[in-house]
Amino acid sequence: MDMASSYSNAAASWVLDWLGQGLVFGTLLAGLTWLSTRTLRKRVSAPIHVAMWSIVLVKFLAPVGPSWSPSLAGVSRIVWNAAPTSLTQTGLTEPTRMPQQAPTVAVTAEHPIPSGRTHRWSGWPIPIAAAYLAVVAVLLAVRLRSYRAFRARCRALPSADGPTRRLVAGVCRRLRVRRIPATSISDDPPAPFVMGYFRPMLVLSRRQLVRPDELETVIVHEVAHLRRGDVFVRLLQRIAGTFLFFWPVVAWVNRQIDTALEYACDDWALRHGRLTAGAYARFLLSMARPVRAGRIACHAVCMATRTSTIERRIEMLLESTAHSRSKRPLRGLPALASLLVWGSFALAGAPQDTPADDKTWPATEEAVKQRAIELYDLVAQHKAADLDSDGTLSYTEKTAYLVALAMQDAEAFMVQFPYADRNHSGRLDCLEAFGVVHAITRIAYQDRRIGAEIEAVRNTGTGDARQRIDEIHRKYEPELMVLLHEALDAQQWLLDNARLEPTVQDLDNLWSIIRRVEGRPGSLSNRMLNHGGPEPDPTCKARHLANASRFHELEANIAGVEAKLVQATNPDEIAKLRVMLAKLESILARLQEE
Repeated sequence: MDMASSYSNAAASWVLDWLGQGLVFGTLLAGLTWLSTRTLRKRVSAPIHVAMWSIVLVKFLAPVGPSWSPSLAGVSRIVWNAAPTSLTQTGLTEPTRMPQQAPTVAVTAEHPIPSGRTHRWSGWPIPIAAAYLAVVAVLLAVRLRSYRAFRARCRALPSADGPTRRLVAGVCRRLRVRRIPATSISDDPPAPFVMGYFRPMLVLSRRQLVRPDELETVIVHEVAHLRRGDVFVRLLQRIAGTFLFFWPVVAWVNRQIDTALEYACDDWALRHGRLTAGAYARFLLSMARPVRAGRIACHAVCMATRTSTIERRIEMLLESTAHSRSKRPLRGLPALASLLVWGSFALAGAPQDTPADDKTWPATEEAVKQRAIELYDLVAQHKAADLDSDGTLSYTEKTAYLVALAMQDAEAFMVQFPYADRNHSGRLDCLEAFGVVHAITRIAYQDRRIGAEIEAVRNTGTGDARQRIDEIHRKYEPELMVLLHEALDAQQWLLDNARLEPTVQDLDNLWSIIRRVEGRPGSLSNRMLNHGGPEPDPTCKARHLANASRFHELEANIAGVEAKLVQATNPDEIAKLRVMLAKLESILARLQEE
C-alpha cells in the first residue's frame, strides 16, 4: 500500500475515532449534567447552567483532554477495564485477554491487525469518513449561506428612531457593553433579537415601542446577551450542531442552552429593567409567537420563539421569586470554584500509563522467556507475518514483520527509541530497527564491558580467575535481562502502535536481509528472545554455527572502537579511530545493500 493510501487510512480512522469518542463521552456527560442540574436546580444559577451545558458541547467536539485521574475519562476507563472481569465471573461471557493499556488510536488498512487489541474500524474507514465529511461540508455551506442571507435582510431593515437609539446606548453604558449595537425595527418575528459577533445588531419589534417600560426591559434583556457573550455560545452551538447533526442528544443539549440563556437574561431584565416579575411574566406570554424555521436555517438569539420555552421560563421566574430568600443560588467565588472543578472533571482525559508501570517485569531469564512466548503468540495472529504461508511462523518471519512495522513509521519509532539511530544519520534503516528489536546493539556494548573486565582478571594471573569471571557474569546478568526486556518492550510497542499491515514485498525484502544478519542461534538475543515457536532445524543451526553473523561481529567491533574513542586523548589516535569507525559503518551499510 502506497504512502498516500496509508495517510488516507490514518486520517479516516482518526476522524471515526474522534467521532466515536465524542459521541460516547459527550452523551455520558450530558446525562450527568442533566442529573446534576435537576438535583441542584435551586442552587445552580442560570449562568452556571449555561456554562455546564456548554462544557457538554465542548466535550462532544473535544473528547480527549489533558490527563487527570479523577476525570470522566479516567472513571470510564476504570469501569471499562473492570467490566470484562465482572462479566466473566458471572458466566455471561467467555474469558477475554484484555490489554493492559487503554487502546491508542489504531489505524487499520485492507488487512486488519489482530494485535490483541480491539480495532473498531476495519476495511471501510475511508468511505465512511468521506461520506460524513461531505455531509458536514454541505451543511456548513448551507448554514453559512443562510446566515449571510439572514444578516443581509437584517441590515436592510429601517433604523430605529433617535430616542430608541439613545435608550439602547444608555442601557449599554449601564451594563458596561462597549460595542453599541446598530438598532433596527422589524414587523416580523423572531424580533426582538441580537446577532453578530464583532458588529452586533439589535432588531426590535414595533410592538415594544408602545410602552417605554416594556421597551427598556426588552433592550436590557437583549443587551444582556451581548454583555454575557451569548453570541459566542451560539457559535459553539452551531458548530456542534453541524458536526454532530445526526445525534439527537446534541439538539437536546442546544435546547437546554437556549432556555438557560434566556433565563439568565431574564434575570438581568428584572434587575435592571422597570417591570416587576409578574408584569414581566405577562409580557413574555404576550410575546409568544412561534417561528417556523428549517433545521439548517440560521437562528438568532431570540427572546421569545417557542411557547413551551416561555412557559418554562415563567415558571422559573415565579419559583425564583418565591424562593429568593430561602434558597439563593451559588454565585461569586463558590460558583466559579464549583464550575472549575466540574469543567476539569468533564474535559480532562484519562491518565496515561507511565513508563515505570510498563517495566515491572523481573530481570530473570524466566520472565524474559515468558514475555517472548506471549509476543510470539501475538505476532502469530497476523496472517501477513507468515510470509511463506506454511502455517508456522518462523523467528525470521517474526523479526521481519516487526522490523517492517518499525519502518512504516520510522519517525515515531526513533522518537520512542532514540538509540536506534546507530550512525546518527537522522533516518532509520532496517538494520538499525533490527538492532533495537533484538537488542543486538546494546548487548554488543555490554559484551565489550564484560569482555574488558574479564580480560583484566585474566591478566592478573591469579588462581581464582575462574571464580571472579563467574562473579562478573552474575553481576551483569540482571542488566542483560533488562536490555532484553527493553527489546521486548520495543516489540510490544510496535504491535500496539501498528498502523498498517506490511505489504508482501516489504516483508520479502526484509526477510532476505534479516536472514543473512540475524546471527548465531546460540547468541544471547536469539537464545532468550526466540521462544514460543518451533524448534530450529538442526541442519540450519549447524550452518549458522559454521557461519557466524557478520552483523554481530561488526556491531561488536564498532562498539569496541567507540569505547576506545571515548577514552582516547591523543589526537592522532582519535583520528585513526574515527577512520576505522567510518570504515566499519560503511561495511555495515554495504551489508544491508547486498
